[in-house]
Amino acid sequence: MASRTGNQDTAKRYATAFFELAKEQSQVETIARDMLTLTALLDSGGEVLSFMHNPTLRREAQAEALKAVAAHLKLAPVTAQFLGMLALKRRLAVLPLVVDAVQSMIAAHNGEITADVTAAQALEQGQIDRIAANLKKALGADVKVRLSVDPAIMGGLVIRVGSRLIDSSVKTKLERLHRALKSSNNTSDKKKMKEVA
Repeated sequence: MASRTGNQDTAKRYATAFFELAKEQSQVETIARDMLTLTALLDSGGEVLSFMHNPTLRREAQAEALKAVAAHLKLAPVTAQFLGMLALKRRLAVLPLVVDAVQSMIAAHNGEITADVTAAQALEQGQIDRIAANLKKALGADVKVRLSVDPAIMGGLVIRVGSRLIDSSVKTKLERLHRALKSSNNTSDKKKMKEVA
């Protein structure tokens, strides 16, 4: 747990420095697009993640490779330099956390709230827009929906906005039902025991 907290702190420091630099250079909109591109790249997993976590690669080799990736993805020079710096400092492992933190900072800068929505399967854009509209009504601010898919929740949605959690997943409902049934069984067992005694 300590290392996860440490990674989050490290990611937050790098994200803050990068965001402040982008703000100074009036590049916030540009890096917002870059963060979406990097999110898609990281979500694709596979070779990208193994490359980032490969300790046998020299820092300089990783930095050069990221420079080529950045050019291929048409990332802004400020983002390309930032990725190179993360490689040279051996901080590529925290890149997903950095990207999340930067996206949150951009949303706050734009007066948006980010809602992390987990669904059992991919949602259509119309469904995502309806969720955003309902959250906007409830929260009184523009809401950007960041969707992730987790088949384990079976159905429904899990929505996290800051420290608030709305869990309407089928998995949670089944767990509640199971606890309720178990609790009522225990109560009726105790009642039967009293009757026997």
